[in-house]
Amino acid sequence: LRGGRRGRVVKRLLKHNEALLFLLFVAAVLLFSLVNPQILTLANFYSLIRSSAIPAIFALSIMLVMCCGGFDMSFGMIGAFSSYVVMFYLTENGKLDTPVLFIFLAAVCIAVLLQLFNWVLIDKLNLQPFITTLGTQSLLKGLLLAFISTSYIYVLPHQVTKLGMTYLHTATYADGIEAQLHVVVVFMAVMYAAMHLILQYTNFGRQVYAIGGDVDAARRAGINVSQVRFLVFVIAGVICGVGGVMHDAAARCSLPIPADLVGKELNSIAAVVLGMGSQKKARGSVLGTLLGVFLLQFITGNLIMLGVPSYFQQ
Repeated sequence: LRGGRRGRVVKRLLKHNEALLFLLFVAAVLLFSLVNPQILTLANFYSLIRSSAIPAIFALSIMLVMCCGGFDMSFGMIGAFSSYVVMFYLTENGKLDTPVLFIFLAAVCIAVLLQLFNWVLIDKLNLQPFITTLGTQSLLKGLLLAFISTSYIYVLPHQVTKLGMTYLHTATYADGIEAQLHVVVVFMAVMYAAMHLILQYTNFGRQVYAIGGDVDAARRAGINVSQVRFLVFVIAGVICGVGGVMHDAAARCSLPIPADLVGKELNSIAAVVLGMGSQKKARGSVLGTLLGVFLLQFITGNLIMLGVPSYFQQ
């Protein structure tokens, strides 16, 4: 009887896309470790978390929009733009002692306004989301380069610099190279936990999934689709603003158009799609998105450790 129950539990787990994605991740780790045993070390695990944390934050933003049946190609540029504008203003005016909380709030406000610009175009003017947000991305690039600055900022406000150098723990590879568990993982974990609770245990979360499943049926059920979309874009803006500042803190510099954010949107979208699964009733999953990011970042990062040239990786 116990064996039968265990079998049913295993079958139930394997029906969940998150469980299958986790098994795929474990299989990839074991396969890669046969070639390079250092992949199974704590130091490599810390490196994976550090490389995944920022992409995971931005993937959370696009996941929420996709759960609501929308699409966004501007989330990376919005995060970069909001953070760069704040950093540029503070450094140009010598306000390097500005509290980090104010910096986060300023970046979040800018990012929310930009996402609400997308909301107006998509919800009120009924424009196609992919084209609209791609246009927003191009518009922000032009505004940044033409009217703000093209320079790289290497001297950040003091508290942002301190945040970027805050580590929770340090591990060492066999060759003596250190890998740190960056504090950005705390921000990532809190945001993912909060999003999971919102989507799974609130009426707003149920409305988001309902609109993503069938917007006409959601309207007939009495859901205010425009209001829910408004909140979705506000939350997406908050995530982008926080992600932009954390990206600059971890990189210890602020770039007008960072190559690891702008132009990498499809990587985040791929992680979200991996987390959704392929079933007919597939929908956005917070845990699935995180596992998707980890899987893609693990493969990308460890192909280098296996000696695969970057040309062939692409």
